[in-house]
Amino acid sequence: MTFGLLMGIVGAFLIPFILVWLVCYGLEAYALYTLAKNNGQDDKAILAFVPYINRGLYAFFAGDQEMFGNQVSTIVSAGILALLPLLSTFIGHLLWGLVWVILTIVVIIVSYYNYKAVYSKMSKISDSNLFAILASVITLCRVIFIFLHRNDILVEDGEIVE
Repeated sequence: MTFGLLMGIVGAFLIPFILVWLVCYGLEAYALYTLAKNNGQDDKAILAFVPYINRGLYAFFAGDQEMFGNQVSTIVSAGILALLPLLSTFIGHLLWGLVWVILTIVVIIVSYYNYKAVYSKMSKISDSNLFAILASVITLCRVIFIFLHRNDILVEDGEIVE
């Protein structure tokens, strides 16, 4: 088998996955941008189009929150969501599997708390816990869910959040 044929076969399988990833990224970025604009976060809305950093917007929407009995500020939560996946990729390759697994679990846990806080502020959501679990484990669920709710106004204790 020649190298060109092998690359053609690999490309035939990779191109659809790359296209789906690009579509999902675009839908989530647009949804986060719209959600930020609709909720008075015009200065942060453009961050929706920056890879990895756009996940930190979920933390800004969630605000300060309590995780495992400790108060976690918005900026710490945003940093974990935005930078830890990037760091875990590099550190995981250097230090092998265990560190990568621990960092991935931390990201999933922090994601769950942030998604739950954001989804509970959406007035049309009946069970924010279920959606938070699905969104933190299955990326496609997060993309679809945030896109469907991109025009929501975030409400906390009956008052619009800005």
